[in-house]
Amino acid sequence: MNQLNELNNSAIAYCQETISFMENIVLTLAAMAQVIDQVQKVAWKGQMDDAEAMPLINSVFKFNTDSVIELYSGTASLSSGLRTLRAQLDSNNPKKNAEFGRYMANLFTIQKQFSNNKEIQETLSSRIEHTKRLLDYEDLLSSNVIASLADCYSQSISNLALRIQVHGDPQILQSKANQDKIRALLLAGVRAAVLWRQVGGKKRQFLFNRKKLVDTTQKLLTQPIYH
Repeated sequence: MNQLNELNNSAIAYCQETISFMENIVLTLAAMAQVIDQVQKVAWKGQMDDAEAMPLINSVFKFNTDSVIELYSGTASLSSGLRTLRAQLDSNNPKKNAEFGRYMANLFTIQKQFSNNKEIQETLSSRIEHTKRLLDYEDLLSSNVIASLADCYSQSISNLALRIQVHGDPQILQSKANQDKIRALLLAGVRAAVLWRQVGGKKRQFLFNRKKLVDTTQKLLTQPIYH
């Protein structure tokens, strides 16, 4: 079974009853935004914020969650992503991250290609199951786990038609450890993008429901929901 696509219809109904339709969409977008933030930090500075990366990486291994809230252990763990999302949705923000839109668009495209490719889904599912065994004796963010997740990405997602091009400091990007972190984070980004689509996310919402997205993002920042 495809491990990145584990929320079944009953679980989707459950999470839509627990929090609103738009809150589910915003939380998955916030997870994608947090992934993009961390990818850029690694690519340009060689740094990854463990506290912000942990809920993202952990989501790849949580196969049988009942809701988006449970998957990310509450909204507080996505505060950074919510702030980034709010800034990017603000059409009057002169400091918007120029690369953000490209990364987000790429994740949406990867999601569609992945969801239509059963062979890639099965390959990734098998490799994630193998990597999960490392957690019996390795920390979630250990170099071995991150390297194994990076390999999961390389052997599956990287074989899709679109390959995400990461921009950054060339010297930093030469480091295998940094390459592994970026690929592991992008895997978490695909996880969030698949879930975004599953809970009703559509690209046209950025055009026709932008204010609702902004208002919901602000609400989740000021009124966190705890798992």
